[in-house]
Amino acid sequence: MRRRRTLEEAAEMIEHRRSRGLTIRAFCEAENINVTTYYYWHQRLKLKGSEEPSVLVPISIEKTGRRCEADKENFELTYPNGVRISVPRYSELNLIRELILIL
Repeated sequence: MRRRRTLEEAAEMIEHRRSRGLTIRAFCEAENINVTTYYYWHQRLKLKGSEEPSVLVPISIEKTGRRCEADKENFELTYPNGVRISVPRYSELNLIRELILIL
């Protein structure tokens, strides 16, 4: 079983390829690295460089005076920037989680 690379090791691997001037495919063949693995680490490092610190945003549940049939079936997510998303009440938690993370 192969040992997993750390983010620092992946950064060194990518820098090593650049310093040798090899194409990604040639480097991966020479180092016995799967090309998909190389791109995975490249993407992780790129995302890490552009990450903003995560900030928790308060969520509140508000009751409104209006009632209609749709209110029984859906609930609404309202983001601080005013974006509203109506989600079926019995949606999977993973779907709701993804919606929160995306926006």
